[in-house]
Amino acid sequence: MNLQKRIALSLASVTLLALTAGGASAATLTRGTFTLPGQAYWNDTLLQPGDYTLSVSGSMSGVPIILLRGEGVNATFFAPAGFGQASGRSFLKLDDVNGTYVVRELDAAPLGAAYRFGVSKAARSQIMRGEARTVTVPVAGL
Repeated sequence: MNLQKRIALSLASVTLLALTAGGASAATLTRGTFTLPGQAYWNDTLLQPGDYTLSVSGSMSGVPIILLRGEGVNATFFAPAGFGQASGRSFLKLDDVNGTYVVRELDAAPLGAAYRFGVSKAARSQIMRGEARTVTVPVAGL
C-alpha cells in the first residue's frame, strides 16, 4: 500500500472515530412530535404520512444532530449552520410541489434557532416543474 493510501485510510479512520465518539456523547437538547399530512422528502429520505418523534441533540463537534423516528423510519440528519432566529413557536416548513412535500425548514423555538435544509435532486426537479406552496406542520413539545 502506498503512502497516500495509508494517509487517506488513517484520516478516514480518525474521522469515523470522531463522528462515533461525538454521536455517543450526544445530549438531547429538545424533543417534540408532529404528524406529517402526506409523503415528504427530508433530504433524500422519503417519509410516509403519520406520527413522528423528533429530537435535537448536541454533539462534541458542536453541530446539532436531528434524530427522527416514526412510520418505519429511523433517520439522522446533521443540522445545517443556523439559518436564523426561531419565530417563537416550533414547526416544520414544507414546500408542496405538485403534491410532493419537501421539508425545507425546522424552527426550534426552545433552541432559539431555525434550520434550513437542502432539497434532493429528485425533489428539486419536481420544484422546477411546478409552483411551490408552503405548508407548516406544528411540532408539539419542541
